[in-house]
Amino acid sequence: MKKKTIWSLALALALVVSAIGTATSAFAATPAPMEPVTKIATENEDAIWEQIEVVEEKSDAIFQRNAALWEKLDEICNALPDDYDFTDFDEAAFIRSTNALTEAEKETLLADIKELNGLDAEMEALYAQLPDCDNMPLYEKALEKADPKVLDEIDTLEQEYDRVCEKHADLWDKVDEAYFDLPDDYDFDNYDEAAFIRSLGFLTDAEKDALIADYNRLTEIDSRLCELYNSIWGNTGCESGICPL
Repeated sequence: MKKKTIWSLALALALVVSAIGTATSAFAATPAPMEPVTKIATENEDAIWEQIEVVEEKSDAIFQRNAALWEKLDEICNALPDDYDFTDFDEAAFIRSTNALTEAEKETLLADIKELNGLDAEMEALYAQLPDCDNMPLYEKALEKADPKVLDEIDTLEQEYDRVCEKHADLWDKVDEAYFDLPDDYDFDNYDEAAFIRSLGFLTDAEKDALIADYNRLTEIDSRLCELYNSIWGNTGCESGICPL
């Protein structure tokens, strides 16, 4: 599994299950049979999420069109001393001050940053339109009706997911680096995680087996979590495989 996907998903699951864990103790004392699920997503929310996705795609496109230059900037930043003061770090000011970039390269990056800042503002405005996570009665109502055993299973699976991700984190770092080094014309449409891992010559057979076993278990956990989420909140968009949350 691409490590970027693992950690994005782990974070999403952690946020959701964190709320679940808090609610579990409160509801465990009064078990209730499962009632019809509450569909939490409104048409308005769906439209907002679609707009957010569009803005994210625009941001990705900006990074991709000058990917080599952004990588060069990353290398410059990584070469800074360990005691460099990143307090109040201003990326635009840093770009203007560095001698490791040509004037043309600086102007290109600064133009990208201006666009990205505009998209960030759009993103913040869209997120502000979504329901407050601390005041979402539909989520809370669904939790009140949830079977404590289901909540316990979600919490247990989420913890296992984190453990599996951490177990070979150093190896996933290497896989992640190899993944992002793939050429632009790589056939990502037919990407197969196990086949990609098997193709990596810098991993031993034992390491490959361990990572593929981890990936298979993560997929199993994810599929079950999707089933459990859907049983509480209706159709969350989860399907078998890697959850889109």
